[in-house]
Amino acid sequence: MERDEARLFYTFMGTGPDVVLVHPTPVHHAFWLPMAEQLADRYRLLLLDLRGHGQSELGTGPMTIEKLARDVHGILETEGIRSAAFVGCSIGGSLLYEYWRRYPKEMAAMSLICGKPQPDADANRARRHQWMRDARKPGGLEQFFDQMADTLVGPTCIHRHPERRAAARAMMSAMSLEAMLAVQQGLMLRPDSVPTLATICVPTCVLACGEDKSSTPEEMRVLADIIPGAEFHLLEDAGHFAPLEQPENVARILGSFLDRNYGNASDNLTTTG
Repeated sequence: MERDEARLFYTFMGTGPDVVLVHPTPVHHAFWLPMAEQLADRYRLLLLDLRGHGQSELGTGPMTIEKLARDVHGILETEGIRSAAFVGCSIGGSLLYEYWRRYPKEMAAMSLICGKPQPDADANRARRHQWMRDARKPGGLEQFFDQMADTLVGPTCIHRHPERRAAARAMMSAMSLEAMLAVQQGLMLRPDSVPTLATICVPTCVLACGEDKSSTPEEMRVLADIIPGAEFHLLEDAGHFAPLEQPENVARILGSFLDRNYGNASDNLTTTG
């Protein structure tokens, strides 16, 4: 599918009610594969690459959260998907807040993983500016990805499953410097989504991780405190990339949530096959 001069990649896995998986940055849709394999027996999973990630082109203009949400909406329109459950990790969570503001009727349920609703603090913006300056230097982009792999993947996973850290790092190599700069700019501009939380009125699952320094358990608990009826889960020994670090545990939590709140719903409709 093409939008705003960018060809966007997506694929499906499994059969059943539709579930949209929105990956974190700077990885791509393969981030979900180890977890998705455990849900594909009862759900049709839409795995997409956000623009500038994986096999999706960057296109023109800034990579705002609003533009990313419109991209996902365009994919659902193209596929005739009228209602789905949505799962977002990190920037994927930021996208889901925006999606709820724009297209709430399409969201039958949502799960927010390591994606805090608060906007960037001044210190975070300063850090992103430094990353962008450093990435422009010779070898700087590779050093940035090395740093991201070491900080976004939790230390427990790096110790127990170094191959999962390696998988995350390998995915990052698909991103260009231009895309890296664009996504950092977009993250700095993302709105404060805390006021949005009280308006969410679909079943919601919140997953926080004890080794996550980007969206701390305290920042994530705000979601469960404000969203009516939201359930909260904490994985003490996982980091920001929990679905890749602990696919079995995350699939168990998400599968139970979806089975109870979405899988048997009669109004999860797709207008095309």
